Amino acid sequence: MSAGMAGAVASVVVVTHNEGAMLKATVDSFLQDTGEPLDLVVVDDASTDGSTAFLNDADYSAIRLCRLEESVGISAARNTGGRMAATDHVVFSDAHVRVHPGWLEPILESLADPAVGEVGPCVGSLGGNAVPGYGFTWKEPSLKMAWLPNPEGTADVPFLCGCFVAMRKAVFDETGGFDEGMYRWGFEDSEISLRLWLRGYRVQVAPHARIDHRFRPHFPYQVDWSGVIYNGLRLGVVHLHPQGLEVLIRHYADRPAFSRAWARLIDSDTFDRRASETGHRREGAESFLDRMGIDALR
Repeated sequence: MSAGMAGAVASVVVVTHNEGAMLKATVDSFLQDTGEPLDLVVVDDASTDGSTAFLNDADYSAIRLCRLEESVGISAARNTGGRMAATDHVVFSDAHVRVHPGWLEPILESLADPAVGEVGPCVGSLGGNAVPGYGFTWKEPSLKMAWLPNPEGTADVPFLCGCFVAMRKAVFDETGGFDEGMYRWGFEDSEISLRLWLRGYRVQVAPHARIDHRFRPHFPYQVDWSGVIYNGLRLGVVHLHPQGLEVLIRHYADRPAFSRAWARLIDSDTFDRRASETGHRREGAESFLDRMGIDALR
């Protein structure tokens, strides 16, 4: 362990792609407001804007930078950082967040329960007036996220926003982290939360941990919507029961990008992954959705 990691209580993996000045502000937030030593890892997913240059300064010498020559997307980039984690706890953060003082302790307290597989904070809006979210659920067959209200205390939730989630390193290693078969962006956070639930772990929000996230009106890269739909379909094929999958497919079937998304799905390892995940499952998706009061796929 390097000097920069000595005594660290958690590893924080920040994935960045052309984030500009937001990356430095995010890193500075972790350095200033945690109160505990961190093992900070920045995974640069093939940025072209020079936004990681500040990490060459002496003030940032303890931060480890992993620079990817080709963009691999959010899931694979997070997993790259997760495998580099040097502590027993790993936090995955977007590169456009601010943490509030005291954010780490409630998360570590929740993760101390071996039955808990994933924990997230209250997510506020950076520079906006959006109501804070405390995990989310699905309210429609598109699987679009619907924020949950403040539960006041640590509570189980169906899904956590991928902008900021924490796991024990042992759970990350056991489950393989984020699904690298997902294309670039979209539904990767729903997928890992659902997978953990179906494997017998609980997913929790720690409302006294608070971060603010920049919800952008546009992305610093082009979004391939056939890829986003593919990700939703992949989640459905791998995890959902037949009725739920039928509702999901029917919802997306008339979208212009559906045929490309379906072709991508057929050409992927999605059906093999379904067979593999079935062997790890302790609960079926239908039972989980009923227990959580989610009727979006009926």
